[in-house]
Amino acid sequence: MKILLVDDLAANLTLLKIVLESRKFEVRCAHNGQEALAMALAEPPGLAISDILMPVMDGYALCRAWMEDPRLRGIPFIFYTATYQSDEDEVFARSLGALAFLRKPMEPEAFLEQVLAIIQSTLERPALPPGPAPAGEETYLKLYNERLVQKLDQRSQQLSRRVDELVQVESSLRLKSAALEVVANGILITDRQGRIEWVNPAFTAITGFDSAEVLGRTPRVLDSGSHDADFFRKLWETLLACRVWRGELVNRRRNGELQTVLAAITPMCGEDGSPSHFIEIMEDITLQKRMELEFRQSQKMEAVGRLAGGVAHDFNNMLNVILINAELTLMGTALSAADRARVLEIQEAAERSAVLTRQLLAFSRKQVAHPRRLNLDAAVAENLKMLQRMIEGDIELAVRPTPGIGQVFIDPSQVSQILTNLVINARDALPASGRISIETANVTLDPASAAVRADLAPGSYVRLTVSDTGRGMDAATLEHVFEPFFTTKAEGQGTGLGLATVYGIIKQNQGAITVYSHPGVGTSFHLYLPECRDQETAEAPEAAAPVAGGSETVLVVEDEKALLSAMELALAGKGYRVLAAASALDALLLVQQHPGPIHMLVTDVVMPGLNGKELAARIGRARPGLRVLYLSGYTGDILARRGLITENIRFMQKPFRLLDLTRQVREALDAPDEAGGGRHPG
Repeated sequence: MKILLVDDLAANLTLLKIVLESRKFEVRCAHNGQEALAMALAEPPGLAISDILMPVMDGYALCRAWMEDPRLRGIPFIFYTATYQSDEDEVFARSLGALAFLRKPMEPEAFLEQVLAIIQSTLERPALPPGPAPAGEETYLKLYNERLVQKLDQRSQQLSRRVDELVQVESSLRLKSAALEVVANGILITDRQGRIEWVNPAFTAITGFDSAEVLGRTPRVLDSGSHDADFFRKLWETLLACRVWRGELVNRRRNGELQTVLAAITPMCGEDGSPSHFIEIMEDITLQKRMELEFRQSQKMEAVGRLAGGVAHDFNNMLNVILINAELTLMGTALSAADRARVLEIQEAAERSAVLTRQLLAFSRKQVAHPRRLNLDAAVAENLKMLQRMIEGDIELAVRPTPGIGQVFIDPSQVSQILTNLVINARDALPASGRISIETANVTLDPASAAVRADLAPGSYVRLTVSDTGRGMDAATLEHVFEPFFTTKAEGQGTGLGLATVYGIIKQNQGAITVYSHPGVGTSFHLYLPECRDQETAEAPEAAAPVAGGSETVLVVEDEKALLSAMELALAGKGYRVLAAASALDALLLVQQHPGPIHMLVTDVVMPGLNGKELAARIGRARPGLRVLYLSGYTGDILARRGLITENIRFMQKPFRLLDLTRQVREALDAPDEAGGGRHPG
């Protein structure tokens, strides 16, 4: 059987042709009603299957013309439509003479089954002439227009809904696009080969590259050389397996600076499991990483500082025994010249050791200081001659002061320590020639600038910079540069405490220190001290009174027996009556047993059982008017923070010399009652 297919869509014709030809039908195709009518008149088919909505002549007009032509009227006519599908459409179609009304879409098997059934029905019964066409042209046009108007109205409503949907989609896309434009994270999209197709403005802000500079290039434009081939191999293994890669990348900005970004790279994979594009989202965490490093370094230095302070405390007790016994030995008259020389060497070695403990205490911020308002330029000028004597060869020392430099609140001796250590460090980093620079500047740190300098609040600071043109330091050295006893110098050329001392002094004075260095370029230390506006200048200490002895009774309490014995011997040598106790309990027993007055208590602060403050309070209640001198290897500020001593008391830090001990005892005993005289605070 010959079948004529009529449809304006070539894809529909092809599909139906294949289905029908699979059952050995001979199929001819037409693209509109006019073409189909001409083909049918030229060679009548056995069956016509037609769409309705077509150009030139639609299916309704074709069916009416088909039924009006005597040559075609007896040939079955079927509608197969996707647009006209209502019951009214079917009634109108059948009124025109259509034998069947099929609605798209249908599965090919179902469509073929319907066609075969229609063909079978026409074969089983004689062809009947179709019912008469709608009466007259006017009636036909009326019905046809009704169907057309209804269909146009439906189509209009569909288009209106579609337009609304498209408007919503466009609005959503515009909102999402705007979000991508303003989001703080950088975003880039690449194709499968890694070529960049799109970047957002945040990418430009983070990397410094404009979109025009990177489009068509790969992200290797950001490569800093910080990651090895194995790193990128694992990254690509993850992405090509259609898994998201997350991690940190060290990139190089357009200006050459290194930056760390937290990145997430997502592959866009198709149904075949292979990625077509990659989307990378990056967040600049350079500042965060720097602050984490500063915090870890600060924590490490704090821990080392506590250890250093504890070591210095215990070492001070031992040094005190050596120093006092050396002094007592030198007071003797029976020493030979050789023996005196040996004792002097012992004393000198102990004093050098005491300097080391003071440096440890400076590093741990436990050094006793006497700060006052200070002009840093003036302090540099005062130390200049001393600094120039430290420099050898053709090394140039350049000083660049700042007119109107702000004042700082710091102990002048600490400034000398800072300058001495930094200049010596710079000198040792230089060959036979080079340049050392000392500069000052007034700086104001905003919150962002202060954040990258650990422990600094926003505000006004005075910056002291010491730079050299020496060999510089690598990253591994910079990590340890402020640690006590760390040194890159040859054995015997340094203690490793110089920069640790500087670090401790700056921290003790609420400042910060940063260092910039690169091998072969040189080193710069930047020290930030708060600008001083409110503190008053500390009063200069009065000249010490001549040391004299006495006959008063002094109770000495010290748990280090060697030091206790040395102090007992020293004070007895000045005429005092000494009661010696190795513990607070022994001291209380002596107080109970001693029938006479006890004029003064000299006690260690940190002891087993009762501490020095508690002991003084207990004895003071039984012995009114008792004068007290506290001793400790810890410094007064640390003890005060722990509540072991209070202000307006007499305190002496170990190690001390015999001269210092006897002077403090005499001054305490001679002090008038109304001035406090170092009496117990209880």
